[in-house]
Amino acid sequence: MTTVDNKLQEQMQKQFNDAQDMTVNSLNTWNELLATTTDMAFDVVLKNWNYSRSLRQSADQAIEDAIKTQHRLNNEMMQVWRGYTSSVQDIVAKSLETK
Repeated sequence: MTTVDNKLQEQMQKQFNDAQDMTVNSLNTWNELLATTTDMAFDVVLKNWNYSRSLRQSADQAIEDAIKTQHRLNNEMMQVWRGYTSSVQDIVAKSLETK
């Protein structure tokens, strides 16, 4: 082989090595990007899950509080009603006694 052939072969080998390095670097970058986006996606899913669970717990607590408040209000209104009917019965009884 001549010197020109050697130089040509060296140049082709260098270009091939450069292309190989660029391909490896590109694949490494894509792998890192895939790993990063996968981690981010799982983080988002987990955060949404925790948020939904927290929101559900808050809603459950709000419903429980509303039911307890309604129960207490009903009991208070029943006591008021009993007091009212007792007063009406007393008035009716007194009016019947006077007759």
